[in-house]
Amino acid sequence: MAKLVAPIMTESAISNLSLVGSVLIFCVGVNLVWGKKVRVANMLPALIVAVIAAYIPI
Repeated sequence: MAKLVAPIMTESAISNLSLVGSVLIFCVGVNLVWGKKVRVANMLPALIVAVIAAYIPI
């Protein structure tokens, strides 16, 4: 799968993906430490949106 996606992923797409992934991991940590109810599974589509946003010209 990585070989198929590698030509498509630019540096900005990987950067956006990493940023959103870090936020999701932070939300999981908030759930574990403070017992808050941050629904991380509902935020998973943000990973796809982050990659698509890298290809939208500004």
